[in-house]
Amino acid sequence: MAKIYGSITELVGHTPIVEFRRLGKVLGLKGRVAGKLEYFNPAGSHKDRAGLEIIEAAEKRGEIDPEKTTLVEFTSGNMGIGIAAIAAAKGYKFKIGIQNGVSIERKKLMEAYNAEIVEPPAQLVAGVFEKGIEAFNDVYDWFLENTPNSWSTRQLSNPDNVAAHYKYTGPEIWEDTEGKIDIFVGGVGTGGSTHGIGKFLKEKNSKIKVVIVQPDNRDVENPIVKGAEDGGFHGIHAVHDENGLNLMAPTNFNENYVDEYQTVNYAQTLRAIHLLARYEGIFVGTSSGASLAISIRQALKEENKGKLIVPLLPDNGERYLSEDLQHVREDIESKAEF
Repeated sequence: MAKIYGSITELVGHTPIVEFRRLGKVLGLKGRVAGKLEYFNPAGSHKDRAGLEIIEAAEKRGEIDPEKTTLVEFTSGNMGIGIAAIAAAKGYKFKIGIQNGVSIERKKLMEAYNAEIVEPPAQLVAGVFEKGIEAFNDVYDWFLENTPNSWSTRQLSNPDNVAAHYKYTGPEIWEDTEGKIDIFVGGVGTGGSTHGIGKFLKEKNSKIKVVIVQPDNRDVENPIVKGAEDGGFHGIHAVHDENGLNLMAPTNFNENYVDEYQTVNYAQTLRAIHLLARYEGIFVGTSSGASLAISIRQALKEENKGKLIVPLLPDNGERYLSEDLQHVREDIESKAEF
């Protein structure tokens, strides 16, 4: 029987989990690392899930209509791409403000999906890096005031973002591992994925350990701390660290489902990316590399021998090639002990 889909919206989700056996052998890992490859979503990242859920939930509530509504968002990249693709498939107009430091590939992808890239006032954009999460509301208000019949997807505080991962990503991980997952590793961008997945897994088995990846602000050469403003690790934000730093704490994020915070630096992230490509034929992006690095660290511990560790790998490395992600200097790799 033929299987013909009616829209890319029907292809979101059901991404594979792949165990990195060659990598485990090379590194002498005691635990098993199996990555959830979210770049298998139609627009290339886990944000496709949130984009679809946010739009369809709003449609069900009667808040938006493709014949009338223009969607608006302010983002550093992957959420914009995900929403742009779903918006195109459903016939919505989509306006997006781009944060500084976004790779050229991601900008071009959004334009390819017919998203209109606009520049909010410079003082509002600057406020995001000075005030943090609260300043996003100022940008959203500007969009709504200047775009007739607009509706903001508000990725950082929209509960439908969390719901996408609670309803689908978490259950997929549970089902594909047959409930044998011991440790889940993820980062915090909008807070949706780690909250939704962590909540679901904890409800299934409270003993599952949820580890959150954060940038190491002690690494003075590490652009991750400076964030997208200075071209660092796009999409990776800190919740807090041992020094009390609070860079990005989205409303979606919930610490009640977190067991441990682990910091990662630039060198460790690059090394993880290159090891995965070299030994598994999988080339991932920076957020994925950071979660993989922490998963490797967990898998090296004697206490985790035989345990199944699943990092969420949000996207692949192709949308960061202009940043020379595929290159790694020997001096960087030599310093990258996990």
